[in-house]
Amino acid sequence: MKFSVIFLFLLFPFVFFAQNDSIWMKNNDILVGELKSLSKSVITLKTSYSDKDFKIDFDEVSAFSTERLCTVYLTDRSRYTGKIKRNNSGMLQIVNAKKVLQEFDIKKLLSLAEINEKFWDRFTGALDLGFNMSKTNNNRQLTFAGNIKYSSDQWNTKFSYNALYSDQDNTERIERKEFSFSGQRFIKKWYLEMNLGYLSSTELGIKNRINPGLGLGKFISTTNKLYFLAGAGLNYNIEEYFDDTLNKKSTELRLLTQFEMFNYQDFRLFTNVTGYPSISEKGRFRVDYNLVLKYDLPFDFYIKADFTSNYDNQPAVEGNNFDYVFSSGIGWELK
Repeated sequence: MKFSVIFLFLLFPFVFFAQNDSIWMKNNDILVGELKSLSKSVITLKTSYSDKDFKIDFDEVSAFSTERLCTVYLTDRSRYTGKIKRNNSGMLQIVNAKKVLQEFDIKKLLSLAEINEKFWDRFTGALDLGFNMSKTNNNRQLTFAGNIKYSSDQWNTKFSYNALYSDQDNTERIERKEFSFSGQRFIKKWYLEMNLGYLSSTELGIKNRINPGLGLGKFISTTNKLYFLAGAGLNYNIEEYFDDTLNKKSTELRLLTQFEMFNYQDFRLFTNVTGYPSISEKGRFRVDYNLVLKYDLPFDFYIKADFTSNYDNQPAVEGNNFDYVFSSGIGWELK
């Protein structure tokens, strides 16, 4: 009995070590720990000898292996569940129940995450704040933005909020509030989307604009540094104006393109443009545009510049067919 206990005690460190994941670097270093995720060209590795997880640039990795079941996405948007192994030729394999599901070059890997992640670990978010003040007309402007995302094996959901408040002497207060909620269901390179948008703008004379919609899209190009997608769908447009006599409802198409670059020396670029040609209102056409430039700082802080605009060729207030907000500030990201 004593011998069995001693044997198990001696064996335990080796069993524990065998469960560790391995990462082979291009400089021939080997890192051992628990590979938590790969997202946007950054590998997160947890080790027993560090209080914080390591963030590793994926470009510096030549190969890796995992001992845990993961959800794996490749650049062709194919999805697999299994462990990652390195074969003798340096290629990576997705293995499940000792069966090789797919063999691929490491450059074809888009992202992966442990399949047994805790619910709260699937949330990410960001919060940023900007404030401008000038002596002229006692001008004060506050901008606030934030988002929270939830990602699972086949779903992505996102809620975002953007607001501007501006006060100056001898001028009515300017307010602009915008939020959106979207849920995407991925099917290889395609996705189904449901979305809900809201806008309130004193410049456009809009008290409340609510846009529920459904759509279908496709990833045109995806790598571990960028993606480009296009989509189409239908929107139901519910508009309440500060002038109640202009209130109306309409149906419109939703045509969009979206592009994002990430992990270029801590620099990120995101842009999208969405067009809304009306079906029920003759000749009406709206366009929403967004451009975000972001630079990551230590400790999950970042600096960001954000440009958002809205165009309507048939505005409620004559001459006010275009509204935009440009903001810059510092923020913090929840990872």
